[in-house]
Amino acid sequence: MKNRGFTLLELITVIAVLSVIGGIVVSVIAITFRATRKADLLENARENGDTALSLMVKNIRYAKSLDAPTTAQCIATTTTASIKVTSFLDNKQTTYSCAGSTISSNSASLFDTNTLKVSLCSFTCTQVNTLTPPTVSIKYTLSPVNPGVFTETKFTVPYQSSVTLRNTITY
Repeated sequence: MKNRGFTLLELITVIAVLSVIGGIVVSVIAITFRATRKADLLENARENGDTALSLMVKNIRYAKSLDAPTTAQCIATTTTASIKVTSFLDNKQTTYSCAGSTISSNSASLFDTNTLKVSLCSFTCTQVNTLTPPTVSIKYTLSPVNPGVFTETKFTVPYQSSVTLRNTITY
C-alpha cells in the first residue's frame, strides 16, 4: 500500500516559495500605496498653491491702486513680505502678507495651514517710471507641515508669477 501524503521537504519547499511570492506582492502593494500618498500630497499642495496664486494675481492685476509699497518705492525695485492694494470694484483695501508659515489675505490664510506651510515668500514691486504701471512679482514655496520620515512625504513646490496692474492711474 502506497502512502499518498507529502513529505516534510515538499511542504517546506512550498511554504518557502509562497513566502517569497507573498513578500514580493506585499512590497509591490506597499510601494504603490506610498506613491499614491505622494501623488495625493503633491496634488493637494498644487491645488492650494495654484488657487492662492490665482487669487492674488487676479486681485493685484485689477486693483485700482498699489498702496504699499507705494508707486514711488516701486521705481527703486522693492522686495517686501506684504503688499496692499485697493480694489477697483468696491474701493476696499486688501493686504497680502507672508506671515509666519502662511500667506494671508487681510489676516485670513489663503490655504490649508494644517497640511502646508510657506517658505521663501516675497513680493517684489518694480516700475520703469511714473508713467508706466507697477509690476508685482510673487514668489513662495509650499511644503508639508509634518513631512514624516518617508521620502515620499517630503517635497517642495515653488510658485512664481509676475503681474502688472491694469487699472492704475499714472501721472
